[in-house]
Amino acid sequence: MLSLTKDMETGVELIDTQHKELINRINNLLITGEKSCSKEETQKTIDYLGEYIVKHFNDEQGLQVKSKYPKYEEHKEKHDKFISDFNKLEDEFLKNGNSIDFTLKLNNSLITWIIKHIKGDDVEFSKYYKTQAL
Repeated sequence: MLSLTKDMETGVELIDTQHKELINRINNLLITGEKSCSKEETQKTIDYLGEYIVKHFNDEQGLQVKSKYPKYEEHKEKHDKFISDFNKLEDEFLKNGNSIDFTLKLNNSLITWIIKHIKGDDVEFSKYYKTQAL
């Protein structure tokens, strides 16, 4: 299971709260794979996660625009790429169901990207954001 570690905390309450929820939803998806849940139940969990990813990215990008973050475009491109990759993973699930290959790709792409992105890009943004008088 994935957890929010100290080095993933940004110190920006909205972002940290959303990261915790995002990790909870990723963990729920992992649990559906471990429990061999029905395709419908897994699809609901994927949809639930996908909706929250979009919400979180929009909220985070809103803070970046508000604070005139100089790396906004670069950060947004990473979010857009992640959403595209997530959609491809969902398409694969729709075609093949909850397979070992799906679970491996979920772990390798989704979880690895989230951890790297939070520890790198989001922590970097939060340092900038906290210096701005908003």
